[in-house]
Amino acid sequence: MTSAIAYARVSTGEQAKGFSLEGQLKEIEEYCTQHGIRILERFSDSMSGTKLTERPGLMALVDKATELRPDVVIATETDRISRNALQFGWISTHLSMKCGTKLIFVNESQTNDPAGRAFQKIRIVFSEFENDLRQWRIKRGVELARQRHRFMNRPPFGYCVKNKEIVADTDKIKMVIDMFKDFSAGMAVRKLARMYHKAPSNIRYILSNRFYIDPDLNGKHKVFVSAENFQKAQERLEQNRMLSHSHVKTHRNL
Repeated sequence: MTSAIAYARVSTGEQAKGFSLEGQLKEIEEYCTQHGIRILERFSDSMSGTKLTERPGLMALVDKATELRPDVVIATETDRISRNALQFGWISTHLSMKCGTKLIFVNESQTNDPAGRAFQKIRIVFSEFENDLRQWRIKRGVELARQRHRFMNRPPFGYCVKNKEIVADTDKIKMVIDMFKDFSAGMAVRKLARMYHKAPSNIRYILSNRFYIDPDLNGKHKVFVSAENFQKAQERLEQNRMLSHSHVKTHRNL
């Protein structure tokens, strides 16, 4: 009996549109029942990662295929394995050369003649093109939004978004101004963290964020921190980093 490893994948966006890993695996299982194929293992990924290292299920499948050497790896469509032609080629070649394993796609032609292989490559190229086009559109949308001074991220501490505009949070902006003043005057980050009930890393993030002095960064907004206090804060942060590195080196040499 032909042996197989099944693989399914959905991205975050596909899950929102009703796609499911269970649906794909059910299709694969029905196909295997009809064709007398025995499934040895099942693997899946539910993420939008474009790098192979971001697909733990697929990487585990490759390792398991090397161990079990199944006759086939089955997915529903080519782009479930990868939308990238180079990635798909590497996986297909590895499975074929190292494991003697063939890729099968339930909803695509299984012909292995030159025409069938050519159509498979064409499908991969178009999947990669669609993925690149989607990423380009997202990037273009972000750039256009920034040109129109629309805020694209979560506003930093001291600001909020009202009617798609960035405005100062009157209850918090004074705290930000005081943080910069006190830190510039010599107060330690840890003392500020205790005063404002925040983690030291959050205090450092606030003190190093150019949003507080650049009125056009990530959307047009008013700034309240003086350039002088901001610069003094950057100098103190750098001094702290240098001291920290020096202490680490000293400790390692002891």
